[in-house]
Amino acid sequence: PRPRNAWIIYRCAKVEELTQLRGMRQSKISQIVGNMWRDETAEVRTEFEQLSDIEKAEHQMAYPDYRFRPMKKADK
Repeated sequence: PRPRNAWIIYRCAKVEELTQLRGMRQSKISQIVGNMWRDETAEVRTEFEQLSDIEKAEHQMAYPDYRFRPMKKADK
């Protein structure tokens, strides 16, 4: 599995935090949280970037030979 980026970590945190998002379609949730992400301060975004960097480092230690190799849909 790939390590999560800052946006994904932020989205997961907001979904847990905002109970009114429960039961909505995932596409709508992403839309709402995406607007929230765009409006966040640089400090908040930096905090999630740092969490992402930590997760990437932990992922690198757990899977030292991992390399993301995207596949075409036909190859899946």
